[in-house]
Amino acid sequence: SSGINAEYGGSTDEDETKSDPFRECFDSDTPLIPEERREYTTTGNTLYNIQKTNNATSSTGDIRTLADMRGFGIEPSLLVQWESTTKQIASKGPLKPVSNALFPYLLNYNDMLYSGSTFENQPELLKLLALHSLNHVFKTRKIILKNNAKVAKGSTESPRDQGFTRPKVLLLFPFRNVAHKFVQQVFKLALGGTKKQISNRKRFEEEYGPDSVEKPNLSKSLSYQRLFLGNNDDFFTLGMAFSKNSVKLYTDFYNSDIIVASPLGLRNVIGAEGDKVRDYDFLSSIEVLGMFMCDVFLMQNWEHLLHSLEFTNLKPEQNRDIDFSRVKSWVLEGQGAEFRQNLLFSAFSCPEINSLFAANCKNHRGAVKVAPLSQQGVLSGILHPVRQVFSRMPDRKSGQTALDYMTTQRFESFIHSVLPRYRSPDLRSIVIVIPSYFDFVKVRNHFKRESSSFAQLSEYSSNRSVTNVRRGFAEGTFKYLLTTERFFFFKRYTLKNVGHVVFYEAPLHAECYTHYLNMLHTAPDHTATLLYCKLDGTKLERIVGEKQCRLLINSTQTTHMIVSQ
Repeated sequence: SSGINAEYGGSTDEDETKSDPFRECFDSDTPLIPEERREYTTTGNTLYNIQKTNNATSSTGDIRTLADMRGFGIEPSLLVQWESTTKQIASKGPLKPVSNALFPYLLNYNDMLYSGSTFENQPELLKLLALHSLNHVFKTRKIILKNNAKVAKGSTESPRDQGFTRPKVLLLFPFRNVAHKFVQQVFKLALGGTKKQISNRKRFEEEYGPDSVEKPNLSKSLSYQRLFLGNNDDFFTLGMAFSKNSVKLYTDFYNSDIIVASPLGLRNVIGAEGDKVRDYDFLSSIEVLGMFMCDVFLMQNWEHLLHSLEFTNLKPEQNRDIDFSRVKSWVLEGQGAEFRQNLLFSAFSCPEINSLFAANCKNHRGAVKVAPLSQQGVLSGILHPVRQVFSRMPDRKSGQTALDYMTTQRFESFIHSVLPRYRSPDLRSIVIVIPSYFDFVKVRNHFKRESSSFAQLSEYSSNRSVTNVRRGFAEGTFKYLLTTERFFFFKRYTLKNVGHVVFYEAPLHAECYTHYLNMLHTAPDHTATLLYCKLDGTKLERIVGEKQCRLLINSTQTTHMIVSQ
């Protein structure tokens, strides 16, 4: 616990006697009594729809002044840096709208799922996450040091103020470029951006920073450039430790306060059963877990994220100089997951993210879901008139599971209802977009059995294969092209001579829909067909908008047509 003293946060004993969500959440030394299942109630404001569990307690309302922020127990030194690094109009207060909405839930240690992340609000979200992470680390270390001083003076009390290991904050990002932006915000808030106080900064800039000669690929969409420009490596881990006047990078995990990682990088360290070398004890005492850009994790490998969560807040396999007399009782009782705050940031919500939030986020302070009030859809982004057919699957049969309905029934509907419309020899150059790779394999095998004229492009296709298939498709060598949403996400290629587009399922990323429809402008009789069911509501809403989605879901008709103008 050396290297930080009580001066670091700059607060006094008087400050610490005031209401402080940190102390309310983590100072307790009493194990929890299991609660009943949490139920959500819906509230909201002019910008966001907010759902809270019945045990979620947090203050709301506009934060007009720094004093309002201070009321949440933020360390004064961080507030000073927040003010100095925030460009603001005085009358609007110290927080931008997105921070104003999320700030109370972060600082009150509620679990939170925010499904309104954009490239525009990303800097503000990263800054808010940096503020919260640093505030947690500074308060944790200050309490330990104060108690160390009491023990050194002969106090007979044995304060329970620690976990099994030092790391308290785990933050997961999809790419190094996003991690780089976050750490830059940490520098500004923790040290005012002074270079001399940051160890290993040069190495960090070399390994995480942008390439000085890299130029944006103007043939790709703006969203693609924003996402992938810079260091888009998805394999990394980084330990960060804080002392009074410095930030140390690349620290050993067991000597770190914050761990920044990608799901792939963290899983590599955790390992799997049977691996000779694996380690996850450093995750045993995580108290704040942030998952940033969950929508991108879905396009990488969702299993890496789920695997990492399985090994968080477990009792350590080895005793690494643990002073058990100082370990909190609820930690010893294995209730770390119930005290851990989970923060999920995503561009949208979907069943996978909602399921993770329900199954893995069990904070005793309750949970909050925050989402934009409505979705406008992306139909206005279609540049040419396109006849779009929305084909509805039959309703689920009595006793049929949702999984069977979404897999088996969708496949049957596609094969028997949608595909026959494109069997005519006069129809050529048909792109079939299949979001799930599992479904992609299923459809591909069907085409093989039918000896259909087709080619395939997926996230596993080699560069040579991609070049050959794109050329062959443009020349009309084959009738069908099967492809996946992940291929779109990571490549964003434009195909020539596309005649028709079929969506096996509504894609997670609405831009995938407009991307392929905008390739149809050279075909005089171009069409697009999307197969959907009632369970596709959230994805469908991102494409057609809230009003149109409600019509498609609630209508008794099996076919709807929209013509973009």
